[in-house]
Amino acid sequence: MARHFLTALLLLLFLLPAMPAVADDARAMQLINSQGCKGCHRLNGDGGTVGPDLTGVGKRLTPQQLRQVLLDPQSRKSDAIMPSFAHLSADAIDRLVDFLSRQR
Repeated sequence: MARHFLTALLLLLFLLPAMPAVADDARAMQLINSQGCKGCHRLNGDGGTVGPDLTGVGKRLTPQQLRQVLLDPQSRKSDAIMPSFAHLSADAIDRLVDFLSRQR
């Protein structure tokens, strides 16, 4: 009985660090969907083609560049039609930057 408890405890401790990432990813996808990002951007084969494909964007842009694009798209490309997402909370921007930077 104690052995099963120890095994379950070790498994739980192993999985706990991954659980917040899954929740953060779900929240990031919720933001991407609610903010209409996929109306212009494709992500993993789903979405529009007006803007750059976000699949693999973490290979192309640093987290700092992603943050800059989200907050002031025209600062990187003066003719960008993408709106600013500066109205989002700092936490929401952090989640998006983290999620997008892991898209490799």
